[in-house]
Amino acid sequence: MILEESELARTSAFTDFNYEYAGVCDNKFLVTFTEYLSANFELVMSPKEFKTVLFCANEMLQNIGFYSFEREALSDSKDTGKGKFSLKCTGSEIVIYSENQIDPEQHERLAAKLQMYNALNADELKALYKQMIKTESPEDSKGGGIGFIEMIRKSKNPIIYMIRKAENTTYISFQITIRR
Repeated sequence: MILEESELARTSAFTDFNYEYAGVCDNKFLVTFTEYLSANFELVMSPKEFKTVLFCANEMLQNIGFYSFEREALSDSKDTGKGKFSLKCTGSEIVIYSENQIDPEQHERLAAKLQMYNALNADELKALYKQMIKTESPEDSKGGGIGFIEMIRKSKNPIIYMIRKAENTTYISFQITIRR
């Protein structure tokens, strides 16, 4: 279980904190992660940071669950995505990272969208967010298509992403940094 794979060191006011997970990112895991972070965040981050971290982490985990090309059938006959997730806190920053397989056909479209979002300033992101909540969700979206926009807005940093190919498989990774 993931709780055994996480490490919490009590060495300073806001301690270093590492949390790593690899596996299915279903609703059950989201609840487990949220409960764990809620019970431990005061040791490693402020309430404002916690709110931002929880939002961004849940968005990234949901993206894995909804969109990962690697799937696993669960006992309730639903399938969900598998991937990797980590949260690392230091005295100067909090880094949230995810990686999962992606359909090779979709990575260019996703990269273009992220490049556009990352190039926008705070006012432009806010206007785009308002515009998108008024429009219908894209056909291939499980939500409103605003998760990446909100992660950039809340973290006040771009989403760093990388496409990697290994053994005929395409992976995408995302990284959000919250500066302290």
